[in-house]
Amino acid sequence: MSTPEQSLKTVEEHLKNHPDDASAWNIKGVILATLGEFGPALRALNQAIKLNAQLQEAYANKGRVLLALGPDNATEALKAFDKALHLKPSDYGTLKDKVFALRALGRLTEEKKCLETLVQEMSDDWKAWMRIGNIQLEQGDFKQADGSFGKVLDIEPNHAGAMVHRAIAMSMMEKWSSAIKIAKRACDVAPNDVEVWRVLGDINIRAGKYRAALKALKRASKINPEDAQVELLMGIVEYRSGQLREAIKHFKRATIRDRKSHRAYRNMALVSMEMEDWQTAMNAWERFIRLVNNDAEAYDALATVCARIDDFCAASEAWEKARKLFKKRNDTDNASRVTELGRAARINCSRQKKAEKARREHEKATRSFSDRHRLRGKKKKR
Repeated sequence: MSTPEQSLKTVEEHLKNHPDDASAWNIKGVILATLGEFGPALRALNQAIKLNAQLQEAYANKGRVLLALGPDNATEALKAFDKALHLKPSDYGTLKDKVFALRALGRLTEEKKCLETLVQEMSDDWKAWMRIGNIQLEQGDFKQADGSFGKVLDIEPNHAGAMVHRAIAMSMMEKWSSAIKIAKRACDVAPNDVEVWRVLGDINIRAGKYRAALKALKRASKINPEDAQVELLMGIVEYRSGQLREAIKHFKRATIRDRKSHRAYRNMALVSMEMEDWQTAMNAWERFIRLVNNDAEAYDALATVCARIDDFCAASEAWEKARKLFKKRNDTDNASRVTELGRAARINCSRQKKAEKARREHEKATRSFSDRHRLRGKKKKR
């Protein structure tokens, strides 16, 4: 069996004598792509298309090379695949490649339509059914997603991922019993997969089964003690069970495991406010805002916390930011409310600044001569 290098040499020898052979240029492009020489491969494929504008394989291969170069080329790749499919609509290999181009472009509805065409001809393609289900899940079409994941399980009965995603679809329709049942089945199939236990815990939380949720999440934590999402969910369970201090502990652990877990910071801030632990709440809101700086409610809450610890200047700034964000989304009622709060905070801020200035002036005026002399002496020694 010849190597790609040997095959390339043979094709190039052929092209010396037959430079107008479009098929040979197409083959050369494929070989070059196999060798990772994508630039020369594209030039060879473009030459094939130039010589024969009806050469379907060259368009399909050009699209594949463009995708191999990266998602930035997905638009041009899609044009190539569309041309290839126009010439040969029944080329399901090219249709699969078109799916990847559409996915790279985020065009989910068109991608789903292509996948549905594929499964009409290849109904046992479980990967296509899985992707269809995921798109339907993302688009909020939970009933259809349930059916698509069911198709996957008809073909691959022990596919834990399909079970988990089907359980999620069922839970979104509030079919708690069925969702928990299939999530447990996924745990039996993949007992060492942290995601299946995490999903089982999450579904139990939403079903109000907190003891069962905590049991599943503890199993997930045992598999991966560093999973921030598991800690976050455990915190939610403890909060809903009325264990506020335990909830805070889990939220803090979640932020240690993932410094960018904005949900953990938000939950920690809200629970701390409920406990009237204003300092912890302020720190958590500040961390949250560093990660999510366009949340009007977060600035509103931060301002409230600052006002509770008598930091009216900071409260004024936070309410002003909240006002702008509420106004941006046309929430006039909240914009008006925080405007009034911000005005009151500015007045108190001004009073605090005046009081602090008066305090410093009084301290300066009442400082004794000996104190001033002692301070001067310290400065000289330095």
